Amino acid sequence: MEGTSADLPFELQSKMFDQLATASLGGAGLTVTLVGSILKDAPGIIWLAVIYFVLAALVCITANIGLIEGLFEGKDRRARNKWLTAAAVMLIGMGTGSLGASVYLEGKGDHSHVAVKKVAP
Repeated sequence: MEGTSADLPFELQSKMFDQLATASLGGAGLTVTLVGSILKDAPGIIWLAVIYFVLAALVCITANIGLIEGLFEGKDRRARNKWLTAAAVMLIGMGTGSLGASVYLEGKGDHSHVAVKKVAP
């Protein structure tokens, strides 16, 4: 560990927040795309997924800002960043769960409006 820069942990933590924010926005985008296509009749719970994903991205942005401010102020914010990381991961999980629940509920719904091709015996 002697050759490791003292800045490396901060850089890695910042990259982690960037990646979590990107994954969050990707999840929100996927959800909105699905709502506009195959899940257009899904229950309203699907919008919770978008909210959770966007909140996770906002938590990551806030954490990154706090990390930078902590560096400028010379303050150790590892504990705060650990909690914000956990919050972001939890919100991503909640978004994924809400999206999965919406897909499940949509699959159990009445699909009488969907044209079914009948095959002759």
